[in-house]
Amino acid sequence: MFPQSLSFPLPEPWQQTTFSTSRVGFINFLVGPNGSGKSRFAANLRGQLPNSRLLGTDRLSGMEQNNSLRNIFGDHFSGGLAKEHFSHFKNAGQQGMGIDTIVLLEERMDLRIQVEATLSHLFNRKIRLEWDSGKLQAFASIGTTGNSYRLDRDECHGIKELFVLLTHLYDDEHQYLIIDEPELNLHPQFQAFFMHEVRKVAGSPTAGTNKKIIFLITHSPFILDFRSIQDVKSVISFSSTHLPPRQLFDLDESTSTRLTSLVPRLNVHHKQLFFSDNPIFVEGILDAQLLANLQEARGVSVAGAGSCIIDAGGCEEVNRYLELCLILGKTAHFVYDLDSLFSGNLRACVRSDEQIQHFLAAAGVGSDFSRYCGELDRALTRAIDTLLDLPITNAAHNLLQLLHNSGPKADWQTPAIAKARVAVLTAISRFRSEVVAMLDSASVAGIEGRLAQLVQVLRLKNVHLLAGGTLERYLPSYSGDPYVLPDDQKRLAVAAELDYLSAIRTEKELATRYTDLFAVSNLLPGKVNVDLDTVLRDYLSRFIHELQSALISNSAWELPQLQNHLAIVQKNTSKVFSVISLTRPSTRQFQAQIRIAELLGGISRVVEVTHQTNAGMGEFILSPSGSVA
Repeated sequence: MFPQSLSFPLPEPWQQTTFSTSRVGFINFLVGPNGSGKSRFAANLRGQLPNSRLLGTDRLSGMEQNNSLRNIFGDHFSGGLAKEHFSHFKNAGQQGMGIDTIVLLEERMDLRIQVEATLSHLFNRKIRLEWDSGKLQAFASIGTTGNSYRLDRDECHGIKELFVLLTHLYDDEHQYLIIDEPELNLHPQFQAFFMHEVRKVAGSPTAGTNKKIIFLITHSPFILDFRSIQDVKSVISFSSTHLPPRQLFDLDESTSTRLTSLVPRLNVHHKQLFFSDNPIFVEGILDAQLLANLQEARGVSVAGAGSCIIDAGGCEEVNRYLELCLILGKTAHFVYDLDSLFSGNLRACVRSDEQIQHFLAAAGVGSDFSRYCGELDRALTRAIDTLLDLPITNAAHNLLQLLHNSGPKADWQTPAIAKARVAVLTAISRFRSEVVAMLDSASVAGIEGRLAQLVQVLRLKNVHLLAGGTLERYLPSYSGDPYVLPDDQKRLAVAAELDYLSAIRTEKELATRYTDLFAVSNLLPGKVNVDLDTVLRDYLSRFIHELQSALISNSAWELPQLQNHLAIVQKNTSKVFSVISLTRPSTRQFQAQIRIAELLGGISRVVEVTHQTNAGMGEFILSPSGSVA
């Protein structure tokens, strides 16, 4: 850690939040959704940090490739960089532009050697700087052919990005380097290479070294190069609500130890959580596929809500993400199978939450979440004892066989006890009447009531517990054992359900088929598909008005004349609206059909209009194509 301590107020609307460089890591990742204020934070950060350098998102300004607009409005840098303007280029560099890169390489041979060697090694490029009539020009040449061209004019964006980034990364004159979206124009492979170079330079900027503290403002999971818990702790997380950013620098030792196991498994897919205010976590990849397709079948966009569905890789892994998201202040959602309530650390993750404690107290069952869970455990244990005293039958679809096959209850270890409890709850959900016949209605109702209360409590923290068992329990295509769920059977069931969801389904059909799973899907982040009709109806009313005016003014026109007229006066609507039929009972009466093209994956529709249609008031109906005779 760099020992200097520096605090300053963040810009509105973050209020008086302070940030101290004594707590930053050598590499700091600024992450969050689009529009969350990271760039504003960076600009303020640069102004407050001594001896810092900012590279903004417009760092290639002045080094664009040739384009037609330049031929019209002129190109101020076509002849190169004028010597007398070097001070201006350097000043622009301090404001975030990279136009001073060429000047730095002319003045600093040490930088030039490092950058040229790197680009030569990676891309077989050679760099040379030339003066022409008092202007400095940068050229590049392909090593194998020797073909030469202006580097700032004609090189691809990716290499120019590395040209600028590496120059300022290797520059030892600044103690702090702030880069806004270093991933711009870079292939993922070269994002990874850039991070490799960053790690060479990042460190305590003490005298006699080229080390610097680096802030990376990124939207790319490839830039989030987490190799240890210290890297994760260097995250500064922003939100789209512009609340003060969360800093992870000060994680306590026990939390750091628990989250350490996540680091090796944080792949590109999992890192999406850092760029979303409200990610959704499920236990496995099949769960993620099914839930994504269910939301799509509902006409709901998960991505449109700024969310994403992440398969965590098991119940215990979901618990780790739950803890991390609570620390980051994210309104994350977690879909758990029922067994997570009896194994792993779910209870430990939420038991100290004040909101949960208050809810339980208001319900009159005390404020201790663990104790309330324990009451459910004891009720299930009593039920198991009763069931074990019964002779083995096929009641509740082999529940008794499963319990007896687990061996003497006195020998059961914690996993066996958890499995038995989940089996009883699954049986109650699926075969309630049979379980009531083996126990009694009061015992079953008591178990159901406690479980329902826990499900409701957990939803306060957006933890959605599937009270009927596992996710497969809700798939009509699943025909395997209700208690022991083979992976191959689950894959077959999910494949069948994905096929079912590929067809157009109504909300009622989906709710009937998936019951509680459908109810959970309604609680997850999502936005309905884009509402085209509000905008489309406005344009359609103008089209109808033009159609009516043309037919009333030209009483002899039939369909061909009307179509030709609209093709001229409403030319820009031709890909959306077309008149497909026209009948004229009299000179001042008509009936027409307008076809509306498919838009954004929707269906083709038609609308009937007459001489009496009040288009301005929207008195027309859009019907599916083919439904109007």
